[in-house]
Amino acid sequence: MIYLKNRLPVWAVLMLLFVASTGSALAYSFSPPDERTGAPNEDTCATVGCHSGNDLNASGGSLMLTIPETYVPNEVYTIVVNLSREGQSRWGFEMTALDADGARAGVFVADADGNTQLSEANGKQYIKHTIAGTAAGTNDENSWEFEWTAPDADSGPITFYAAGNATNGDSTPAGDYIYTAQADSTVPVVAGVSLEIVGDKERSTMDAVAGVSYTLTVKNTGNMMDTITLEASAEVGIGGSVLGTLSQTEITLEPDASAAVTLDIKGDLLTEPGDYEITVTAISGADDTKTAAITTTTAIQMPPPPPTPWDVNDDGIVNIQDLVLVASEFGQSGESLKGDVNGDGTVDIRDLVLVASHFGEEMGVSQ
Repeated sequence: MIYLKNRLPVWAVLMLLFVASTGSALAYSFSPPDERTGAPNEDTCATVGCHSGNDLNASGGSLMLTIPETYVPNEVYTIVVNLSREGQSRWGFEMTALDADGARAGVFVADADGNTQLSEANGKQYIKHTIAGTAAGTNDENSWEFEWTAPDADSGPITFYAAGNATNGDSTPAGDYIYTAQADSTVPVVAGVSLEIVGDKERSTMDAVAGVSYTLTVKNTGNMMDTITLEASAEVGIGGSVLGTLSQTEITLEPDASAAVTLDIKGDLLTEPGDYEITVTAISGADDTKTAAITTTTAIQMPPPPPTPWDVNDDGIVNIQDLVLVASEFGQSGESLKGDVNGDGTVDIRDLVLVASHFGEEMGVSQ
């Protein structure tokens, strides 16, 4: 009899079993455990047994993820998680975002209405339901909406892993359905090119045939390898031509890589003095709508007249005054002597002979 008194009543044993079975379910209503999204090296609440009795991803329900198909670094996106199964009336979920190496990718932000919350485990971030976010009494489907900020640099493909629990609201693990889903987001393939000139883009020359050279820098501003084509314009006319010639007309560059290219601007023997604009255009091979251009202005100047040292006083005519100037320095040696017509460093009879041989000539007029 004493033994029977020390035994718990059957109803009490049943109550303890009920509390044990519902305790974890009630706790998970407030916050599900981390690492239950079904991501690589993670379980789900179905595989670890905290919600059992039905197959994982059983037919009749679904977990749908709305994520950006492509992302731009540092951009903010709205994520929607929708869980549905007819006849269920309470809901839960958990999500993480990982790169190809399984590392955290981007940042989740909990919604302002308090339906979601954040946690971290093993370097990964999770977003999940709160008690309010279980939407008790909401029949057949429920969804959660929150923001995600993409990584601040290209992280390659990013996979969003999520698990959802569609429950019947009886506060026990029985009758619950676990669904998993994953979706990828990638950086869009973008082509781009830039073209800059190193130094002054306006230069001049008195020798049209020798011309001038410019250094250009072409850069691949896209996020993939690209072969960039370079083209230079020309000015062709009756009074001679001016052409732009490039050291390279096709360059293959990795993303963010650049290369130096030489642009030579040259004319011909008939080129007339003037300002000539030559434009160089860089065109992306991946997307020919992506172009960049730079324009140089080269001034072809009139060459100076040939020297006339026999016009000693530079008055435009060779006459007796030039002979007198040479005679006044006759016999002198050194630099900067105006009478040193032949430039040998000494004023002598040879200088007088040169002046006399051009006597009467006007500067620039050939005799």
